[in-house]
Amino acid sequence: MKKIVSLFALALTFGATVASADPLMKYDYVDVAYQWRHNNTEDIADSNGLDGKVSYSPINNFALEGGYNYAQAKVVDTSNFNFNTFTYGILGYEEICPGIQVLARVGGKHFDTNGTLGEFRSSQSVDRVYAGIGSRYLLTDEIEVDADITWTATNDATINGPGGNWTYAGTAFYTIFENVALKAGASIDNDSNVALTGGVRVAM
Repeated sequence: MKKIVSLFALALTFGATVASADPLMKYDYVDVAYQWRHNNTEDIADSNGLDGKVSYSPINNFALEGGYNYAQAKVVDTSNFNFNTFTYGILGYEEICPGIQVLARVGGKHFDTNGTLGEFRSSQSVDRVYAGIGSRYLLTDEIEVDADITWTATNDATINGPGGNWTYAGTAFYTIFENVALKAGASIDNDSNVALTGGVRVAM
């Protein structure tokens, strides 16, 4: 009888631990994912790389965000180029009903590109600002679905102000163990560049 009670207590403790460490609908996490990207241009081949994100929420309804994206691709069919993107910003979120949240974000991106063309080494760095809106939906206790729209400024100026690039993204998360969830995502921008990601999220 004592063994049964002990096992029952252990099961309750484990269940509480899993529930409290659920990685879904949280803003304290680290993401690591593999990324494949189709570049819709003849000059840059499809790329493979790494996509990482981190979020920390010091107070309710606000979070600090950071990210690093690395990709390598052939340019004009001859040389490998490295594409590095560093992202930093803030995010505000609000739960409009149980299991559904809306959010808005703003921040900056630092782009760094380097590689070799023949005997010449080329490198370039630029900084841009971004803004976006999104939503998070808890589909089931184990599955979360996110949708995001992000605008990133570019060099293309118009009579109405600076130009920009729009990106539309969707991401799904599936809890597999305690504070860990599998992650799968897809995005497309207004230049028809497509990115697919697969990885994990670890809640902190």
